[in-house]
Amino acid sequence: MQLEIAIAGYASNWTFRGSRTFGTWAEAKPWSHEGGLCVIRTESADVADLVIPSVRRAVHGANSGESRLDVRRLEVGGEAGTPTQALLREFELDPTIGPFEARDKIRICLLDRSFLLVFVEVAPVDLDDWEAIVSLLEYYRKSTDPVRLSAVVIDGRGAVRSEPVCDFLNGRPTHHVLSEVSSTMDEGLHWPAYLHHRAAWEAGGCLSYAASVGSELTRGATGDDEAVEVALQAHANDRLAGHAGRQLLDELLGLVPGDARPSPVRLRGLQSELLEMSLMWRPPSMNSLHVVPWIARAMLAAPGLPSRQVWALRHQLVCAPLAGEILSLCLRFESQIQSKLHGHHERGKPSDQTIESQERFMSGNEEFVIYPHAFPAPPDTADDVWAFASLGESLRSCPRSAVPDLYKQTLKLRNAIAHGHYVGWPHVRAVLRMLRYFDTSA
Repeated sequence: MQLEIAIAGYASNWTFRGSRTFGTWAEAKPWSHEGGLCVIRTESADVADLVIPSVRRAVHGANSGESRLDVRRLEVGGEAGTPTQALLREFELDPTIGPFEARDKIRICLLDRSFLLVFVEVAPVDLDDWEAIVSLLEYYRKSTDPVRLSAVVIDGRGAVRSEPVCDFLNGRPTHHVLSEVSSTMDEGLHWPAYLHHRAAWEAGGCLSYAASVGSELTRGATGDDEAVEVALQAHANDRLAGHAGRQLLDELLGLVPGDARPSPVRLRGLQSELLEMSLMWRPPSMNSLHVVPWIARAMLAAPGLPSRQVWALRHQLVCAPLAGEILSLCLRFESQIQSKLHGHHERGKPSDQTIESQERFMSGNEEFVIYPHAFPAPPDTADDVWAFASLGESLRSCPRSAVPDLYKQTLKLRNAIAHGHYVGWPHVRAVLRMLRYFDTSA
């Protein structure tokens, strides 16, 4: 299940670590069989309005119109009562009736339809009350004649102990800034898609922060990346000021008096606490914990930060999805450049390093240049030696007349991104110029 999220004037589908888990649960259609409970773990209950529409679409899609399926939102906590009380109220049952006595009455209500109840906390619910509804739904499911009552809990506190638990704490937008908008269109059409990715990365995939900072980014003029930086910094500074996790961050990053680093045990404790505060996250494709980018930004502005932390935190601010998209296009451009330069290299110019690289490949000793045996045309002839040269070497070996300035700019852009430098709107504009050229030149 993906969530459709609008940020900075651009709507994108976000995917989460728990997206597939929820999809698997929904595809099993528990509301049509014995019923069941699924927990969606979110950063807070405040994002329920962003989650529930996608839950509706996902379950109705899985249901495929096989039967009537009603999805009902049930608010719980405070004056809304316990989850069990909300359940009885939804079916218009006497609140004094025992929930187990209500089983047969609920079963009658479900004779011609199915129900999926979505529980949302409007005030904290006691853990025992959550345990009670979990036990009740499990009892209904395991009855000789199952009730077929299904439920989803939007759990913003980690309070519900049931399986499966779908991790929707941190997500990422799935759109591409460059490839989903025609390169022949005005650059301004890419700007909202760019801002969306910047906000999402800055937030560490946290929906509420992304929406909050995203609203600030739209106040500047189109293409004003300096205004974007000012807004990102101001937002991060404001959020961190007086934050309950500031002291923990200072300890984690070595800003407390003394040079001693936290012990491994203490480090795990710090990371656990900061994770609960949404100040740490697991970036896409990684399992290790890192401070979220907006925290890295705010802490980089703090005086006295150890140099080793400056390097680490600076890297956290690189918007990886955008960098990856640009680097992917640069590699495509490089392939075109190498093809266009073929036949223009001066003979005898390959460096010793390039020749040795091909020789290692030919002898099977090149570690990462690997072509399967069935590959139709591996670079194993004398004419293929330039396939082992760097782009810079290829450019230098050709007459200036054969090397447009855009080829050199492609090399510089690729190197800047590959070396982990900061990525922003100037890079998007540069790659758009290259895309227009390489996508149309013969």
